[in-house]
Amino acid sequence: MSNGNEKVYQAVSSAIVLGLTLLSAIPLIYVISMSLVNEQEWIDRGGFILWPQNPTLIAYERLFQGTAVLQALSATVVRTVLGTALVLLMTTLAAYVLSKRNLPGRKPMLFFILVTILIGGGLIPTYLVVRDLHLLDSVWALILPGLVDSWSVLVLKQFFENIPGELEESAVIDGAGEVTLMSKIMIPMAAPAMAAIGLFIGVAHWNSWFDALIYLDDSKWHPIQLLIRNMFSSSEIGAQFNNAGQHNAFNPVNRVSAESLKMALVVIGTLPILCVYPFLQKHFMKGMYLGAVKG
Repeated sequence: MSNGNEKVYQAVSSAIVLGLTLLSAIPLIYVISMSLVNEQEWIDRGGFILWPQNPTLIAYERLFQGTAVLQALSATVVRTVLGTALVLLMTTLAAYVLSKRNLPGRKPMLFFILVTILIGGGLIPTYLVVRDLHLLDSVWALILPGLVDSWSVLVLKQFFENIPGELEESAVIDGAGEVTLMSKIMIPMAAPAMAAIGLFIGVAHWNSWFDALIYLDDSKWHPIQLLIRNMFSSSEIGAQFNNAGQHNAFNPVNRVSAESLKMALVVIGTLPILCVYPFLQKHFMKGMYLGAVKG
């Protein structure tokens, strides 16, 4: 390919990528913009706004007037942090043990782990197990059923197997036991893969709502995503937050539309997990690359 053709190719490729990036950013811009308008602007501009003329935080003020949003955020943070930490712990222990090629019964255990990936237990049997373990209406109902992620066990096992055996042999010669070997050598070297797996698990916990709908009657542990789901299915959300007892509550300038409330709650439910991602991006990319290369 000549120099001129190469430049044309690069320009066209960059334009296409830029166009696709802008296209994919439109929904995010729409959600943020809609969360920053009052009812008057929403009515005047026909309900589809990509750039607010008079941005206001009134929707966020209305949402944080009560305790529902803060309670849902707290429940989601507890579930995500506790669930991710415990799943990483159990996954790492299982993966490290299964990475030992001389482990008795290793192949049958790997087979049963693979079966759980291909075949699920089903909703009703899982519910019966959770009920019989007396986990209903507790945060443990959202964590214990998925305490071991089978796919992550296989990925992390492969990562442990890719670590040079000479490191393990030299540590054993120096007198390191299994606990020291795992905690001081293997886990630090597997940190990128664990960060990548932890990100996946954390996002999954943060975005989950269906299990809370099934297992929890008490709203104390309802996550933010379930609150968003309930708000989107409610037809009276605007009247609920536009309290008529407030000053000038009937003035559209001081009111907020139901759509703006919904979009504001979506931003609240999305922003925390977006803020975590940049801190894990470096480890995430490294973990994906190293986990995909054998040797």
